[in-house]
Amino acid sequence: MPIDYHSPRVAWSGLGHRIPLAAALIATALALFGLLTWVVVGNMDGTPWDVRVLDWMIAHRGEPLTTVARVITDLGGTVAMTILALVTVIWLLARRDLPVAALVGVTSLGAGALVWGIKRIVDRHRPPMESRLVTELSLSYPSGHSLGSAAVVGVVAIALVPRLRRVWVRRTAIGVAVVFPIAVGLSRVYLGVHWITDVLAGWIVGLLWLTLSVTLFTRLHARGTTRP
Repeated sequence: MPIDYHSPRVAWSGLGHRIPLAAALIATALALFGLLTWVVVGNMDGTPWDVRVLDWMIAHRGEPLTTVARVITDLGGTVAMTILALVTVIWLLARRDLPVAALVGVTSLGAGALVWGIKRIVDRHRPPMESRLVTELSLSYPSGHSLGSAAVVGVVAIALVPRLRRVWVRRTAIGVAVVFPIAVGLSRVYLGVHWITDVLAGWIVGLLWLTLSVTLFTRLHARGTTRP
């Protein structure tokens, strides 16, 4: 079976044909991230909102919520997201869908690189040790779990949802792709290892990178299919 070098089967593919919309989404995300980072740099030990949200989370801790938060945070971690991306890439390659496999792989690797780079540029430390329920040694801003789950779960959904035949299965997959990164981010604040601004930055950058990746992919696909 020949490799399908021009597979267009991804969700959000319309972004590649609606450049003004894609550009507006990316510019908005960049502006929000820039503003949020400016606020964070001026409040490296937590903004007043950070402190209030964390205090509220600590006041409402208890079982079984703590166990659920631990499970969710593990599912949204680097190991789990790497496995999800790798399994998806292998499945797509087995179906000879090289372009979409590349989209998933590049988006996932790029998300990891963004987390690594931004953390070191901003150099923000995590909330106080006494507030944490799990051990984390890396820097705080942005939340890698939030960014990674938004980008990886998002690109996997974009790659797989068009291949799901049943409407209820597609809707369920979309719902999971939306709700899961939100739950992961909130679990990080609940467990005391991130400020809420870390999580917001992770979501914003994850969605920004996802939008940029899909837009470039569909533009390149359109150019490749129209080339004589």
